[in-house]
Amino acid sequence: MANIAEIIKLIIRDESVHGTYIGYKFQLGFNELSEKEQDDLRDWMYDLLYQLYENEENYTKTLYDQVGWTEEVLTFLRYNANKALMNLGQDPLFPDTANDVNPIVMNGISTGTSNHDFFSQVGNGYLLGSVEAMQDDDYNYGLY
Repeated sequence: MANIAEIIKLIIRDESVHGTYIGYKFQLGFNELSEKEQDDLRDWMYDLLYQLYENEENYTKTLYDQVGWTEEVLTFLRYNANKALMNLGQDPLFPDTANDVNPIVMNGISTGTSNHDFFSQVGNGYLLGSVEAMQDDDYNYGLY
């Protein structure tokens, strides 16, 4: 089980890097748009997100009402939606923050390296690289 947890944490960390890069690329394109185009895209984006949230809210109620976890799951959904918006350089839609999410859930999605001593087993952590804005010259590698 410890190995499975470590694999899941590595996958979450990897997906976090993908989301950061996609958000960065979106922001580059978004910043090239006119103010009107940005407003139109932002309106569309928030409308779509709210439609998706309503769908998830209904699904969550179907799954979790009987066990009493609906509100906790909805809090996490709103927090996660806000994270996606912030990745895209947009303002959060919902008032929920990481402090509102059940700490057990936040611990479960934590991407920190784990060390455990279960029959001398050690976690497979790795360090994330530092991030810096890409330049056009970065694509000319080996052409000089």
